[in-house]
Amino acid sequence: MPDDAVPGYLLDTDEAGRTVMARNDEGWCAAIDPYHLRCTIYSQRPAICRQFAMGGDDCRLVRQDYRRQQHDASTIFSTLHP
Repeated sequence: MPDDAVPGYLLDTDEAGRTVMARNDEGWCAAIDPYHLRCTIYSQRPAICRQFAMGGDDCRLVRQDYRRQQHDASTIFSTLHP
């Protein structure tokens, strides 16, 4: 949204030409600290993120999915590189 104060290095443009949050190589928001699963720009997060209730059902589901993906990737890596 125009009033969001997101740092420019965390912004990207989608296929439709809209300004969106940049994504990391795994497809997650580039502002997320992957080690602590926290927003690195919490006080500057965009309006859409402010509507996402921290600790709510959606938040817990996203965190569980992220942890599952990390575990799956780790399992695959250890299987291929014992």
